[in-house]
Amino acid sequence: MAWTDDDRVGAQSAYHSAIAIELGLKAYLLHRGFSDDWTRVWLRHDLTKALRCVRMLGFEGVPDGITELATVLGPLYGSGALRTGIKPDLPLPPDVADQIICDLLSAVEAAIATNSGTDR
Repeated sequence: MAWTDDDRVGAQSAYHSAIAIELGLKAYLLHRGFSDDWTRVWLRHDLTKALRCVRMLGFEGVPDGITELATVLGPLYGSGALRTGIKPDLPLPPDVADQIICDLLSAVEAAIATNSGTDR
């Protein structure tokens, strides 16, 4: 995600990390046929529920550490607390969390490309 030192102010970095996780997981669900309305109504901003859904659909690209990040960030993101300035205690250093999220997004992209029959 290429955060600068100025961006690493706890809540700001955590908020953007939660958004990246959510969008990655929901992109996979949309690709598998779920509608945007369905994800908005049934998942909302629940990162752990979205993670369970992609796993139930057979997505095998969930990197180690995403579950821990979703467990910490999910409730704070869903409640809006990350936007109020709360600084969560992340289970991983920021650079490691960034890499794990990048790995998730890469795995989602690869799964979508494979299932679509397109290669890059």
